Amino acid sequence: MVPTALDKAVAATERLVVDEFAPGARLPGEAELAQRFGVSRLTVREALKVLAGRGLLELGRGRRPTVREPDGSVLSGHFALAMRRDPHALLELCEIRQSLEALAAGKAAGRAGRASVAVLETAVERMAAAVALDEPERERRFNDADAAFHQALALAAGSRMLAFVLDGFEEALHRSFAASYRGHFARGGTFDEVLAAHRAVVDAVRAHDVPAAEQAMRAHLRQVERDLRTAIDLAAGGAAR
Repeated sequence: MVPTALDKAVAATERLVVDEFAPGARLPGEAELAQRFGVSRLTVREALKVLAGRGLLELGRGRRPTVREPDGSVLSGHFALAMRRDPHALLELCEIRQSLEALAAGKAAGRAGRASVAVLETAVERMAAAVALDEPERERRFNDADAAFHQALALAAGSRMLAFVLDGFEEALHRSFAASYRGHFARGGTFDEVLAAHRAVVDAVRAHDVPAAEQAMRAHLRQVERDLRTAIDLAAGGAAR
């Protein structure tokens, strides 16, 4: 298929963003870009919207486009949509997490310094503190701290690409945490079990024990999978009534 003027403008602008401008920099105005690419200003405007949709640019009324720091926001939106359409996608996400987060835990155990371990410990302390609150604040605070723990672990792994991929799960993970929280207690689980699973990961990371960190994360996520299955079954039963 012959590329359209818009296709060419999108490709040219993407090369400009990636090769010539750092995150936070502002692109030239539409008129300058149109002259540079040999297309109309309207075509440039549409190309900028396409790249904003891909998370490469930030657009604002009355100012030139700003190059964004790469993140997982676009990927996150796709995963969140899949979660809304099919609750069983939570289980597929958990399968992916068992591989990626075990990898993150192992890398964190091999690379994390005291500061990274302290951040992980703080997240677990926040989870424990949330237990004393009343619902629904308890669930919200507990799940927020749980999310912070997993984000901190990805950063402690020291891999930008791994952190980028896990960041793309953010919105879907919040849905997963909420579902697993409900499922865990519906099947008779306790807060102590969840906290112990997270502390086992922290202990292994602190000790720089790579196999133990990977094993602790896999054990935790197997527990999460059981909780998710319970939550999905409960939701299906409620919908059937």
